[in-house]
Amino acid sequence: MTVPATDSDSNRAPDWDAAVTVDARGLSCPQPLLAMRRARSAHAAGTLLRVLATDAGSWRDFHSYAELSGNPLLRAERCGDCFQYWLRAGQ
Repeated sequence: MTVPATDSDSNRAPDWDAAVTVDARGLSCPQPLLAMRRARSAHAAGTLLRVLATDAGSWRDFHSYAELSGNPLLRAERCGDCFQYWLRAGQ
């Protein structure tokens, strides 16, 4: 399942391959979300982050976080048992 990409920072698509990867695979809820929050704080504002997770609850957690915090998910995908989330740091 893929959520469509949107990036309000520019009119062009983000360079998904250039994202800083946060590997939270194997971590159970809420650790993937906490790893993402640490990465958002550690990188310069605007840095594209990609979080990898294997916990099925991360799908709900990341979407809820985006909705409640106002920090949008730019892209979300599920590939087999791995979930991937893209968002910007420092926003």
